[in-house]
Amino acid sequence: MPGHHERAPRRNRRGAVLRHHFMTTPHRGILAAAYWFAFVATLLFAGVYAVHSWDRYEDVARDRLALTTTMIAAATEDILTSEGSRLAFLAEELHRTQAFRHPGRARTLLRQYQRVSPDTADVSLVAPNGQVLVSGAATADATLANKANNAFSGPRLQQALGHHGLEIHHPLYVASTQHWMIRLSYTEFASSGKPLFVLVTQMRFGKFDEFLVNLPLQAGMAAGLLRDNFYMEDREPIPHGDLRALLGRPQTGVLAQILRNHPGLRKGFFDGLVTADQVYRFGAFVHLKGYPLIAFTDIPRARWVAEWWDRYIEIPLVFLLVALGFSFFAYNRIQVLGRRWEEDKERQKGILRSLIHHDPLTGLLNRMGLHPILNRALARADRHERLLGIGFLDIDEFKSINDNYGHPAGDAVLKDLALRLKGAVRGTDMVARLGGDEFVLIIEGLRTLADLELVVENIRAALARPFVTPEQTLSVQVSLGLTVYPLDETDVDGLLRHADQAMYVAKARPPGSGRWVQMYKPHLSIRGGNEADRTPPPPEKGT
Repeated sequence: MPGHHERAPRRNRRGAVLRHHFMTTPHRGILAAAYWFAFVATLLFAGVYAVHSWDRYEDVARDRLALTTTMIAAATEDILTSEGSRLAFLAEELHRTQAFRHPGRARTLLRQYQRVSPDTADVSLVAPNGQVLVSGAATADATLANKANNAFSGPRLQQALGHHGLEIHHPLYVASTQHWMIRLSYTEFASSGKPLFVLVTQMRFGKFDEFLVNLPLQAGMAAGLLRDNFYMEDREPIPHGDLRALLGRPQTGVLAQILRNHPGLRKGFFDGLVTADQVYRFGAFVHLKGYPLIAFTDIPRARWVAEWWDRYIEIPLVFLLVALGFSFFAYNRIQVLGRRWEEDKERQKGILRSLIHHDPLTGLLNRMGLHPILNRALARADRHERLLGIGFLDIDEFKSINDNYGHPAGDAVLKDLALRLKGAVRGTDMVARLGGDEFVLIIEGLRTLADLELVVENIRAALARPFVTPEQTLSVQVSLGLTVYPLDETDVDGLLRHADQAMYVAKARPPGSGRWVQMYKPHLSIRGGNEADRTPPPPEKGT
């Protein structure tokens, strides 16, 4: 055993020397090739990552644009459907009560409609020949209403007369009132299919603007509505969160080109130059269900690229630059890192060896660690012709401590007991814990039994003080069994067994006797022992 433990360090040192030689031998060419290979591989990986992150961001950003556009389309549909329902109800009342033939009664119904539709500037009753029969204009927007009604003739009137239900016409911007309006018309037909009258109203874009203000639009994002016939003027620039209509002459922007080339496309994405502000934009569009309008949102390419850079590129780029900078010095650190790795490895081995041979609660030797120590102590006792004392110590009624005060109190007593035993014995002596409340003492270098008595007295004095636990202060009684080699000439297991038997004799003492130590003697009788293997054989006859 000693020889084995002496050779292992030499073998480890030899391996360390070889590794140290390898680390200190000049291999600059290999290290440089490895570095440049890693550098090129890192750049290639960075390129692949940039392409992949752009595709990923593009998918996420397009989905966000599509969601925003769908929300705008749905809100617009709800607003128009609600307004169309009110117009339809008004037309039905005018028809049912024949009020369209009585201007006074019709004006009353029109003004009632305006009270429940505050976003309408005016509503007018127009005959099939284009004559305005009744107008509900009694507000500040009367000028706008009159202008709109006077313009509602010719092709626009024929378009309304040929359409059953709600019809959406061109939006209109009036600079004097600074309002964007959208003209709605509703044609009521007789049972014969002949048009009776047309209700014409101008609706402000207030509800649309209020909806857009509450949307989580990004800075620079534009949103709007586009008619699907493209006979309108170029839009004005669209500020963030402000909905504007598109008017007049045919569109020439990228969205108009896509819709003109693919008239059946109901929704999709676009990217290209937008003619309204001459900015390259990415966007999404959605046709409104049941209405000749297209909702769209778009964002400048510069903002699109900036967000991609902030989200996916900036932090990885900084990390990449730092990593490449530190990699210049990597091969100079190989020797230090290798040596540190070896030291950590040896330290971990030492920790594992300590865990195998030591008790985790008290830090004392355990049963596996005790046997080799005790074997070497026996060898030293023979070599130096000294006595070797083996003690087996046990706490009386330790189970009651755990039962009454809990296992934390029991653990506190065991740890305190271990510290006191280590302090009571000499520097050459050893203390071990076999498990539970069983402790073993190895007392070496004894010249006479009187030396053993001095150690036992130190132990008694150390254990006389009360034990402090987290909950209680306890007085603990112990029992100690002792045997002495070579007076008890046997092997390691025999010595431990004899000390254990003596300890059980001490434990069986009468209460109040004060005897807590028992020296082992041949044919020692154990009274009250519970385990057969701890009961020594009966004394021979005649002794």
